[in-house]
Amino acid sequence: MVCTNVDSSQLKQLSQTGDRLFDLGKFETALKTFQEALEIALTDEQALHIFNRIGLVYRRLGNYNFALKYLKLALHIAKEVGNQNQVVMILNDLGETYSLSIEYSLALKYYAQALEISQNFSNLVGMGIALNHLGEIYNLLGLFDQSLNCCQKSMDIFYKFERKSVLDKLTAQINISLALHNIGEAYLWIGQYIQARETLELTLAIRQKICQVTFRYFSKTQNNLDNHLSHKTCLNSQKLPQNPQIIQQEKINFTESIICQHGADLANTMNLIEKVYHNLGQWKKANKYHQQKLKIWESCCDKYIIYNVYILPFYLRFHSHHN
Repeated sequence: MVCTNVDSSQLKQLSQTGDRLFDLGKFETALKTFQEALEIALTDEQALHIFNRIGLVYRRLGNYNFALKYLKLALHIAKEVGNQNQVVMILNDLGETYSLSIEYSLALKYYAQALEISQNFSNLVGMGIALNHLGEIYNLLGLFDQSLNCCQKSMDIFYKFERKSVLDKLTAQINISLALHNIGEAYLWIGQYIQARETLELTLAIRQKICQVTFRYFSKTQNNLDNHLSHKTCLNSQKLPQNPQIIQQEKINFTESIICQHGADLANTMNLIEKVYHNLGQWKKANKYHQQKLKIWESCCDKYIIYNVYILPFYLRFHSHHN
């Protein structure tokens, strides 16, 4: 069966609509849209994209079993068509989903596969991302030497990219900050508090800059928002809002969502710095970071999940070690 021009056009519009709804945090509606798109997908490449997006929607909805089901379907197709970049991306998505569901050994398995394939195909970006993910899991498993090793390698990769301007600067800095955050956490748990403080304060400075750049990018430049939010409608009965006031509100919501993602990362680093100063006996500084992180969490918690990977496991480990 051959995909007609009408099918292709309708599928493209459904896919764009689903992506837009996902970006706006309208996950239930995005899911229905992607499911409609799946019904008219006629090629492996089309099904690959839609399975992957459905998996990510289910993950944001907290339905990890269905997320894993669809991500594994996407992985199977990616392997069948030989799209190694997609394979690496989906393996990382699977690893993150297992991490969110507190199945760290399985997360480790999929991240390790992503790293191996990235190495085999000289995909340095994929290597750096997988190494950062492995660092997260090693910290959660208490394997701090392995975490330090992985994240140092990742940081070296993204520093090289930043110097050579191979990636855009913001992408490189986001990945560098993640590596530094993981390194700082490892130092904290092995009791090297001075190294932890220095590393995490550097992380904080980078993440503050990321928040500032992101805010300027999305809040002050109308074209940047227009590039990220398509205003095309579906060919079916489900129409996206065309009222200018509604569209403007969607842009505001999208901007806030992106800024809150980076803000939550910032608060997570403040959370670790608070623990460092607590262990150093510097209570006033610890309280300063405690108050700052609470303020950010209160403004972001309804827009971005911040407890699954870093905060809850850290909180449990901290109290089990100090009670």
